[in-house]
Amino acid sequence: MTTDNPSRRDVLAAGAQITAAALAPGVAMAAAPALPAGVTPFRLNVPQARIDRIMARVKDVEWPDAPQVADPWAYGAGLENMKELVDWWATRYNWRAREDAINAFPQFMAKVEDYDIHFIHVRGSGKNPTPLLLLHGWPNTFLEFVKVILPLAHPEDFGGKAEDGFSVIVPSLPGFGFSSKPKKPISMRTVARLMDKLMAETLGYKGYIVQGGDIGMAIAREMGYDARECKGVHFNLLVAGGQPTVGDEEKKAAESYARFRQDEGAYSHINSTKPLTQAYGMTDSPVGTAAWIFEKFVTWADVKETDPWSVYTRNHVIDNVMIFMITNTYQTAAWYYAGGREEPQPPRQGKIEKPTAFLHFKNDIGFWPRSYAERHFSTILRWTEIPEGGHFGPYEKPDEFMDDLRAFDRQLRTIKT
Repeated sequence: MTTDNPSRRDVLAAGAQITAAALAPGVAMAAAPALPAGVTPFRLNVPQARIDRIMARVKDVEWPDAPQVADPWAYGAGLENMKELVDWWATRYNWRAREDAINAFPQFMAKVEDYDIHFIHVRGSGKNPTPLLLLHGWPNTFLEFVKVILPLAHPEDFGGKAEDGFSVIVPSLPGFGFSSKPKKPISMRTVARLMDKLMAETLGYKGYIVQGGDIGMAIAREMGYDARECKGVHFNLLVAGGQPTVGDEEKKAAESYARFRQDEGAYSHINSTKPLTQAYGMTDSPVGTAAWIFEKFVTWADVKETDPWSVYTRNHVIDNVMIFMITNTYQTAAWYYAGGREEPQPPRQGKIEKPTAFLHFKNDIGFWPRSYAERHFSTILRWTEIPEGGHFGPYEKPDEFMDDLRAFDRQLRTIKT
């Protein structure tokens, strides 16, 4: 393929031979499960012309002026940190090595309704591993879970017990990464239906757990109402489904989240109202896309004195940006915020009856109190508060994230159905 504008089929074509490069410490080659009908293996093999075009744009960056103020991040992504990131990207980043590292995970494509869904699938250890669906958020990709996939599937290789293993499924949500793009903004309820069909019909899993934060939280919440084969829902965010209004604790949480929306919420309003206008710049500029994503990674995470490298590696940040650029999905990922306009849904009535668990990292963007949760969820098995960590818990605090999921699974196993 030599054209500068390869088709989506070319971009998604499989074929690269796997090497042993690692995305994160402890990540190694993972064994693929047997394939159900309608599921095909997937390997990244992005045409070189596509990579060359992106890298040429990275190296041809023109920098804006930055305000001369005390806090370099006060008005957006700090200029010096951005210059450092882009210099790494232009001089030291190697997409082919990162592509090989991603290909070390067993990846697949499945047709679910009218969508091709890309997903990682690692069969777990032990006699009866619980199926676990991990749902990423925005502006993230399936790589949000890169540190936890193999330890969750094979804990015995990381100092744990094989009987705690999960069969781990990590999809790219429709409109993100290597899954199909919707033709218009899509609702959380529609995506929840697709994810349940992937688990229950395509993969044939009964009694699975779904986990989500950010957009993943909203989809997991919908699955808590409707997904028959889902036995439990694990959240690491709770800010949806109406404002808390009862008692001082709830009012304080609502005020805190309102401040976040005021100070940091421009992205949501743009994505909800004029995502197409923004998309022209993001689609054309890898550095512009990187700035938008990098800013969220830093300001929503529990970084140390705005030092992004206290949480992230440079390669991880660029990996996520590259996936958006390679697949031209920045704009379709943002459509989730406008989904309610195109697919309006009646409000939910009553509580979610499925067992739930809530994991609150202290420095997340918001979290409604337990009193609020108890009015919306009938069976709260776990309520865990971690004194550190931010919005990207699976990447920032992988051990605490995995410990809570394992404890939730053990509790679910004691419940007779």
